[in-house]
This record gives sequence, C-alpha cells and structure tokens, in this order.
Amino acid sequence: MNRFALSPLVVLALAVPRADAANPTCDTLSNPIYLQVGDTQTNLMKQLGRALRDNTPNPITLVFFTSGSCTNIDNFYNHTAAITATMSYIPSIAENPTWTPASPTLSCTPPTGGVFPDVGNSALFVSSCTTQPAPATVASVTGAIQAYVMAVPKASSQVAITFEESYFVYGFGQAGMVTPWTDPTQLFIRTITKSTLLTWAANIAVPGDKWYGQRFDGSPQVVAALQASTTPETALGILGAEVYDANRATLTELAFRAKDQYAAYWADSTPTSRDKQNVRDGHYTVWSPTVWMYNTDGSGNAVNANAKYVVDMIAGHPVTPVPSFDPNVIVANVGLVPDCAMRVSRQFDGGPFSLYQPQASCTCKYLSIVDTTTCATCDTATPCATGVCRNGYCEEF
Repeated sequence: MNRFALSPLVVLALAVPRADAANPTCDTLSNPIYLQVGDTQTNLMKQLGRALRDNTPNPITLVFFTSGSCTNIDNFYNHTAAITATMSYIPSIAENPTWTPASPTLSCTPPTGGVFPDVGNSALFVSSCTTQPAPATVASVTGAIQAYVMAVPKASSQVAITFEESYFVYGFGQAGMVTPWTDPTQLFIRTITKSTLLTWAANIAVPGDKWYGQRFDGSPQVVAALQASTTPETALGILGAEVYDANRATLTELAFRAKDQYAAYWADSTPTSRDKQNVRDGHYTVWSPTVWMYNTDGSGNAVNANAKYVVDMIAGHPVTPVPSFDPNVIVANVGLVPDCAMRVSRQFDGGPFSLYQPQASCTCKYLSIVDTTTCATCDTATPCATGVCRNGYCEEF
C-alpha cells in the first residue's frame, strides 16, 4: 500500500509561495536546520527551538514547515517538492526577548528555488503511509510516543466512546445511528495524509479515505470547530493528545474502550492528570511512535551533523556536545512520552502490544516532570536502596 499517490494537492502546496517581503531569508538565520514535520509537533518545535537557539556551545535555529506525515515521508524519500512556502522559525532570547513558546512562530522566506528538509518527521509508523523501503541515503530514528484522542466540547455530556461506536460513527455517519453523533457536519476529522486520522483509522478498522466528517488540514481547525459548535452534544473531533492538552479548558477527552477491552480508558490515569499512564502501560491503545529522518551519504554518515544532533536529541539519545538543557524535559512537557518511560511496544499502527523494557528507564524522571512521583530521590551521598540512581531518582532499571 502506498498512500503517497493519494496526496498530490498537499505535495503541490509545498511550492505555493506565501513569503512576505518583510521576512528574513531563512538561510541568513544563525545555523539553520530545515525540518518538515507534522503539525502535532509544532509545540515541540517551539519549545525545543527556543532551547536550541540559546544552547551552548552549539546554538541551532529550527526552521520548519508543517504538513501531513505521509507527505513528509514522501518528500524525504523522493524529493518530491522543494519547500518554497513561508517557513517558521524560533528566535533566541537576544533576538526577541518577549517571544515565548506560547507566541506565534516567526516567519522566514526560503532561499531562491526552495529547500529540501534536513530533517523529516512522521507521527505514525511509516508502514501506514507506504511499503517503499527507505532509500540508502535516509536514516530513520524512532522518537517519543504520540497519543491521539477523541474530544468533545466542554458543553457536551459525553464521557466515553467504544470501538464499536467509533466504527459506526466514522464508518457510516448518520446511517451508523450512534446517538448523539449522527450529524456528519459535526464530525471533525483530518485529511488522508495526516497521522491523527491514519492512527485512529488503524485502531477502529475504518480506512482513512472512508471516514465520514468534515476534513481539516490542520489540528487548529479541528479545535476551532469543536469550540465553535452550536450543537456541542453532537460534536466530535480527533486530535493529537498534546493538542488536546493545550485546550483542556474548552474540550473534554473521551475515554476509549478498544476492541475486546472491558473498560474505557483515558490516555492519562485520570481526566486531570498528564501522566499518560494508560498509554505507557498499554491500557490506552491509540498511539504511534514519532519517526525522525535525516540525510546520509549512503554509508550511514550524516550529511548534516546538526540534523543528526537534533534527531538524536529528540529521540533521547546521548549527543555531543551535551546541550545546556534536558531534551527529555521538553519532550515530556509538550505531551509526548519518551521511549524510556514506555512499558509496551507495537510493530505497526493498531497492532497488538508486547511487553517492553527500555535500555534505561526514565519513568521516575518523566513523572516528576508531568505529574508527581513517589520514587525515592538519590545522589552520590544518598544511594538507592534498590534500583539505579539516574537523573536524581531511583529508577527500576
């Protein structure tokens, strides 16, 4: 299966000029790295971009363009289209001391002829987009886990949805007769190249091109549609968990009961937690790994060392030089789950789980960032009674 062929309009959009003459040219920015990422990764780009721009001793400017995961893979594998549209970048504190990750990104104009990305991103398994093997000139690294949720407006009384209900709601629309979600104009979904749609499609057995609902190119449009619905009881949308996390004041996540489960679960242990406990231990099933790609010379050597530096950092791998911040803190804070905090794994989207033990656990540290932890603390003067002292906590292994 190859979904690359399903997205010509999206690919062509990469070449639609939207540059503002007032924007700087992207290649004039300090040490730029060009990325093509899913829009679910925007918060990561903002948080990591700020830290990297002020990093010592290796400051880097993240310059990025958002598109669907399948489009991103296609462009990285096949150089389908140079990016000529306006790109986003993150400034340093010295350049813009008032900018924060809550602010809009700044814009720059790609150099004449456009650019092909140094880093590509997919927020689901590559196999959900194509069976084409990666070219010898592309290295792929599995990054943090991305969860996906179904959400309703705060005014809705709905609290949960089942696999069977989801199948009939999105697979049959009004004919599915699942009250209250019988109005396809109030079902807010994504376009066919997007990881949010394809991951959910794999988990409810409805092919992505068969879904009923209003298709939106970006997550912000789904959020806006849910927030603006005049019939909130009938409204239902799909979002990345980190997008939902940023909009909890106006939206409610539905607990999801997967096929063959006896209960419905949130991505987190409770509606107010951010611990992604049910993702990490396998109770919540709708998630995918993020995949990060960079260019090589065909022999495994990175064409751009800083591109590999950024990818390894996002994936939680040791990097040299050591950054002046903790990348895992940033990954956790934006709603992603570092691989070192997972206890289950899968081989394809919607696939069965198997028990998983990362090489070195970071669960205690992860919980200290996103929620609370009962793990014992430790240092050189206070060793662990059991486990391994890592990042100030006694980790299980």
